[in-house]
Amino acid sequence: MFDKRRKWMWSLLLLLIAVAAGMGYRQHKRYKHWAVHDPGMVYRSAWLDGDVFAEQIDKFQIRTVLNLCNPNELGEKRCLDQRAAVTGSGAKLIELPMPSTIDAGDPAVQKFVDVLSDPNNYPMLVHCQHGVTRTAKVLSMYDILYRGETAEQSLAAMPLFGRDEYSVSVQAFVKDFEKRHQQLYPQADGKLEVLRR
Repeated sequence: MFDKRRKWMWSLLLLLIAVAAGMGYRQHKRYKHWAVHDPGMVYRSAWLDGDVFAEQIDKFQIRTVLNLCNPNELGEKRCLDQRAAVTGSGAKLIELPMPSTIDAGDPAVQKFVDVLSDPNNYPMLVHCQHGVTRTAKVLSMYDILYRGETAEQSLAAMPLFGRDEYSVSVQAFVKDFEKRHQQLYPQADGKLEVLRR
């Protein structure tokens, strides 16, 4: 009798652990690399399913989703699902592939500064495929331009999502952006003050 009861208790415990693990895994996959970067202003994630994009847009009142992926990087269907979910939720989708450059003066970088400098784009969700490398570059630009942080402070405060550190190329780009942003992008200065009041 005692052995049957012990087996039943262990079976129940294992079942509960399995259910909790399954729910945790599902939650991680559905909200992969989701994080609040600057409360009320900027959020980050990996690529999410359309219904999760819609849910997060509603929950955090996101006005703009900045997709840093290359066209159809994850397949045409996922791109179409994202467009439908974002626009169907009343937000704006900006599809702007992030170049692999480490040069803050690369002409493509100006487009990202323009997006970050527009108060009408906030609150904003920034994402790439995994929500790590390209996303970190853009969020560091935001931190340097609008939070007065150094490259080191910005990267140190960001989640690594299981990595030991950000790649050499991310660090090089962010350091170059910190060093040259005032010279390269003086027009961005003070653009978000209206949102900080």
